[in-house]
Amino acid sequence: MIRLHIQRALLIAAAVVATYGLAEQYGTRTGLLIWAGVMAVACGTGTILLRTSTIGRVTWRNRVAGHLIPWGWRLNRGLLWPVPVVSWAVWTAVGATTVLLRQGEDALGLRVALFVAWVLDAAALIFILGAICQATPGSRAGSLWKLVTFIAALIATSVGLYLYGLPNAALVVGGGPPLVVAGCVGLVVLFLVTLGRNTRWN
Repeated sequence: MIRLHIQRALLIAAAVVATYGLAEQYGTRTGLLIWAGVMAVACGTGTILLRTSTIGRVTWRNRVAGHLIPWGWRLNRGLLWPVPVVSWAVWTAVGATTVLLRQGEDALGLRVALFVAWVLDAAALIFILGAICQATPGSRAGSLWKLVTFIAALIATSVGLYLYGLPNAALVVGGGPPLVVAGCVGLVVLFLVTLGRNTRWN
């Protein structure tokens, strides 16, 4: 699982570098359009590779397709077509975010922190949507939809604050909740490491 997260982080980093280079060479709007078009072709190629791969065997086709269309597998409900659609949307969103932050005049560290915060928020949003899609009929998914609404509003508010010229406030809104969650998880892990070994749970 950790290896998968590292691979996807590297894919996002490569997408940022590629989009930034396109925007530098061709301009913001044209560079983003080129990126979206290239990723549409890449996602289509990944879909073709999966459709033509042998079932039950992991070959180079599966590995290449896994890099081209890595997003949306929790949302597909057993179908293939949602995966390239979601993957293209994610790749395009990464490019659009890169272009947006590239135009800013704020400190580089602040823009990088904003990018990371938005990526974590979006990852949480996709994860929860995946949990809703994979939920069994009759399960209580209402609370998850409330959480989806909250995270979506969080992202929209953070982006709006940045566009309004308030990058620090945007970072607090977008990066605050992930930081709180990470802190709580860290405290739980610290508790288990320091006290859990000497605690009887039965």
